[in-house]
Amino acid sequence: MPDVPVTLSSRQLRRVELALAAPERPLTLALEGVAAAAGDTLVLHDAEGTDVAALAAESVEIVPPHAAETPQIGAGEAPPLPGIARVTGPVSPRRPLGHRDGGALRVGPETARVPRATLVTGTVPDADDAGWAGRTSPVIVRDTGDARALATAIAKIEAGGRRAVVLPDAGDGLAATLDAARAVVADDVDVWETPIPAPAGRAILLTGLSGSGKSTISKLLVERLAAADPRTVSLLDGDEVRLILSAGLGFSRDDRMLNVRRIGWVAALVAAHGGIAVCAPIAPYEAMRREMRERVEEVGRFLLVHISTPVEVCEARDRKGLYAKARAGQIPEFTGISDPYQVPTDADLTIDASVVAPDKAVDAILARLAELDA
Repeated sequence: MPDVPVTLSSRQLRRVELALAAPERPLTLALEGVAAAAGDTLVLHDAEGTDVAALAAESVEIVPPHAAETPQIGAGEAPPLPGIARVTGPVSPRRPLGHRDGGALRVGPETARVPRATLVTGTVPDADDAGWAGRTSPVIVRDTGDARALATAIAKIEAGGRRAVVLPDAGDGLAATLDAARAVVADDVDVWETPIPAPAGRAILLTGLSGSGKSTISKLLVERLAAADPRTVSLLDGDEVRLILSAGLGFSRDDRMLNVRRIGWVAALVAAHGGIAVCAPIAPYEAMRREMRERVEEVGRFLLVHISTPVEVCEARDRKGLYAKARAGQIPEFTGISDPYQVPTDADLTIDASVVAPDKAVDAILARLAELDA
């Protein structure tokens, strides 16, 4: 059978790395939109396109997309959500994984097992912390994709005269992390539960119909954040993004998907470096919003805000006459008229800007952000 190429997310890449460190343990990957069957060989690529490993599919479970009816505004059909293939089988290396944070300290097939080790679940305490008393070296720290936090953790461990071991963590929970530590590092693992800091970076997606008030609210939000938050704040407004980042794209379904995918990629990059990205495209399809959430949550925190201003209010506000042209058939694929807007069912906050003033809308967003950080 032909090989099936698969590009991994950073979280999936950490899962593959851990499986390569314990090759006797089968690997399971949940792959969205991948057509695979038992007997296939999946060639696993990193984000740069390097084929780092191969997964021999012994079993494949197809999970269909969420079947719940999503409310929508406007005619036409939105792109369907892709199904997920849960593929299980042995994994083998094809070439080195390349640069990995804390590379010399990462677990691998050659890692020498020790009788005992300490696993720190969150922030590594300072060397003079009383909790270090009686703790066994080596000290295992988790790589969750935050390079800065990992470097700080390693430095603290080494400052205390102990040896650090880096364990890739794909976010499967403490039980899975402990199981992996026992499989590749030590039989006896002492768990030191310390506070887990919230991700430093975040992305805020304001989604809604044209004329709903997204741009007004997002610009005011950026001003308020810039005045009150020490982090860098970047605005990715839908119309402005199309002038440069998405220049040349039209308004077909594929172009809309690519436009929001580019915004999500930049937003995740901002969040990964500890900044705040405020994004205000229409983002009409559930599939594109879900993709952005998953991308950002690998590196930071994501907030989805639905600006739910009714279509009739948006139309009444339309000084450019776009809605009238769309109803007359002069603008094809216009969201809310001739192309659908799928109403978010997973919004973290919903604001009707026809009854909530922009400054009050920003107050609500900031309050929701504070709740998430609490």
